Amino acid sequence: MFLLLFGLFTQLTQPPSIVALQDPPVYRGKLPSFNLFTAFSPPTNGGCKPRVAFYVYSSFLSTVSLLPRFFGRGDVMALDLFTPDGFFNPSTTGFTLVNSYSIKGRLSNTRSVPQEIIFPVSALPTLTLGDLNIHHPTADPLRTFKEDEIATASPYFDRAMELGFTLLKVPGVLTRFSMSLIGRPCILDVAFTCRLLALCFSEWSDPLPSTGSDQVPILLRFEAPLFGFPPLAPNCALTDWPALDSSLKAATISPAPTLPTGTSWSMGVWFRTSLNRITAELALHTPLKRVTLRSKPLWSDLLSQLRKAYNSGLRYSKVDRFDAALLASARTAKSAYFKAIKKAMRDHWPALLATTTPQTVWTAKKFAVGRPPPCFPELPGATTPLELNIALLDHSFPGEPPRSVNSILLPFRDCRALAVDKISRALAWSSRSSGPGPGMSPNFLWKTIEQVAPHLIHDLLAPLVAYGIHPPALKMADGILLDKPGKPSCDSHSSFRVIVLLQTFSKILERIMNSRLSCVARLVGLQDPHQCGSLAGLSASDATCTLTHEVRTLQMAGRKVSTLFLDIKGGFDNVNPSTLCSMLKAKAVDPYLVSWTRLFLIGRTCWLRY
Repeated sequence: MFLLLFGLFTQLTQPPSIVALQDPPVYRGKLPSFNLFTAFSPPTNGGCKPRVAFYVYSSFLSTVSLLPRFFGRGDVMALDLFTPDGFFNPSTTGFTLVNSYSIKGRLSNTRSVPQEIIFPVSALPTLTLGDLNIHHPTADPLRTFKEDEIATASPYFDRAMELGFTLLKVPGVLTRFSMSLIGRPCILDVAFTCRLLALCFSEWSDPLPSTGSDQVPILLRFEAPLFGFPPLAPNCALTDWPALDSSLKAATISPAPTLPTGTSWSMGVWFRTSLNRITAELALHTPLKRVTLRSKPLWSDLLSQLRKAYNSGLRYSKVDRFDAALLASARTAKSAYFKAIKKAMRDHWPALLATTTPQTVWTAKKFAVGRPPPCFPELPGATTPLELNIALLDHSFPGEPPRSVNSILLPFRDCRALAVDKISRALAWSSRSSGPGPGMSPNFLWKTIEQVAPHLIHDLLAPLVAYGIHPPALKMADGILLDKPGKPSCDSHSSFRVIVLLQTFSKILERIMNSRLSCVARLVGLQDPHQCGSLAGLSASDATCTLTHEVRTLQMAGRKVSTLFLDIKGGFDNVNPSTLCSMLKAKAVDPYLVSWTRLFLIGRTCWLRY
């Protein structure tokens, strides 16, 4: 029996959200009924009673959508749970519960429920639990096992490991106590969860007394995690563009808010909703990338088999550490596995060099030299993840910028309408290999959309340009924390740098507005005549040539020349929005450019990723 609690409960002061039973009592083909609980069980076929059942608490049932699934048998069933608000965070809108009761099969080393049903391949996060009637060192490390017990349990634990399931268990705590004096205490009821739900798992305990059977009730508690794994990235290289072609061409953008009721807040909501409609359509036709350390070009089925043999031999050797044959077998499997990896890397190296380009030369270098061990920040006074994040963000982005306010949309008569060719020109300058940022949509995705349906991007950006608005949805960024090479310690802020990745769609709007600001800045005299950076037609090479020419000219005249180089750290991050906007207004810059510049600089957020 498993008691499942979802939420922040410090004590078992109210009924559990879900109770999962194995081998429940059945009278005349019916399960017992309990107040405030709704029972779900497999249908009885041919007079066979159900061997598993779920009892769902009524208040919990009223907040979720529930779909029971059966497999044409009475010893296993599943519940698919959904809620639009999310169970533990807004992204976890659904998950699957699998309940099974497995007994001995026709052969002594088999069980009635196969591992493919207990550990399904599902798009939803999965929690599988039940009485599997197997014994394994992972669940009970203090027990001495027979060879046939390990042979029976290994297929189940191997499949759980291959699919990324985690065993929920306190080592050494027994849950089954035989009624007779012959059987020894053991562990039969086990629970496994996927990586996403494992992050929300908070407690495994047996606080309740025995129910009268030989099994002790187990309490599983789940709650909102303090931190989360990064979301799975879409594999945009495998996007099904033929299937998207017609839907993108037929898609339309709803009209943007206008005067007199439109505000900057309503414009931001309109933009976020419209952009999510496009990205949701792309997500339906784009598979996700594999999240595994073995998804490498050099990996093969042989390496997978050798790795499985190595892990299996390692587990067997831990059962009896004094068995010379098991220890020798484990050493042989380990040697064969790592030798095969080295051989695969040597064989892959020529192919990697043959296909190396200027864009992938650093990948080849990392493959040959290897990556240095990462340096995790250990800042004084920062003992928790929250304190560490605050310390790093305050150092990299000092000061709290003023937050954006909700204002009425203002018409700007001098604003030029956005042309489609300006969007194409902004996308042409975008790098295909740049980091996608929070939206996880690379630049080539928007380039392809611009070729298939150019009206979508234009209809999204035109109202923003016309009203001088930079929406909040484009102000979120990912901060990648990198340690600086050659730094002796990790206890200083100067040993790390933050690489900020903006959304790729935000960069399209930034390039369009930057081109307009550059033209205006030259006309009104906002640029220094010696400035070379961030200007079309001028670059660092021009600055170098100018400096060399000036030095040689003065040296030829017999003068001594000195050059002073200044590195202004964090100049952009410390720009005062009010001061900058006042300077732009004093130079009679178009009001819509001033408004966009102000909204671009304030109200930004950054999430640190290690």
